[in-house]
Amino acid sequence: MNSISSTGPAPVVIPVLALVLQMAGAATTSARAQVSAAEILERTDANMTVRTARMTARMSIQYRDGAVRELEFVSWAEGTDRSFLEFTAPAREAGSRFLRIETSMWIYIPRAGKSVRIQGHMLRQGMMGSDFSYGDASENPSLADDYAATAEGREDLDGRPTFKLFLTAKREDLAYPQRRIWVDAERWVPLREERFARSGKLLKTVSLADVRQIAGRWYPFRVEMDNALQTDTRTVLQILEFELDVELPADIFTLRRLEGG
Repeated sequence: MNSISSTGPAPVVIPVLALVLQMAGAATTSARAQVSAAEILERTDANMTVRTARMTARMSIQYRDGAVRELEFVSWAEGTDRSFLEFTAPAREAGSRFLRIETSMWIYIPRAGKSVRIQGHMLRQGMMGSDFSYGDASENPSLADDYAATAEGREDLDGRPTFKLFLTAKREDLAYPQRRIWVDAERWVPLREERFARSGKLLKTVSLADVRQIAGRWYPFRVEMDNALQTDTRTVLQILEFELDVELPADIFTLRRLEGG
């Protein structure tokens, strides 16, 4: 089992959460290498997919007036299809849980005493009031499955060489018909992303930073989500601990575990 923890004070929400469970990097290559847009996307997907993982993280919802609301959670993931998340703090949110199996997602809130499937308009709502929507958390983390990629050249981003790609959805039912991503050309980890509506209107901007190496891979330990349609907040996710190739509880991805804890 491989693990790494953050040091120092954590900045103030997954892949996403899909963005948090999907993370990145193996097999570096020279930025000068000639690779196609499709290959860049496939390599990034391969680097962001794990067999099993466990992490703890702090999600900070930062309001424009200076107020901050912080939540902490622990999550487990298996491949690209299954994930389970439970909030542990603050006390009023502790025990709230989320289960994702492929594209289906359920939420359990202790005070309600039952689980509810998240679908339809609920997918567009902010997860626990954050800038991450339930749709963000439930989407397939494999971009190559859902998007066609076009190369837009290379660009330095925060001192790192990146490949710039424009993605067009292959299916009508995706939350983001168009996306633009900047992929680190040596570490195969996304550093920035813009998500657009079909009209071309910018919906969200994602910034990924605090990239660290673990078990031959590179991972962003800090993810910032800015919802262009929700101007009073931004949300920052800081990973506190991250473990790869962990043994998972046998019933972790079940409704029984979701409702029973």
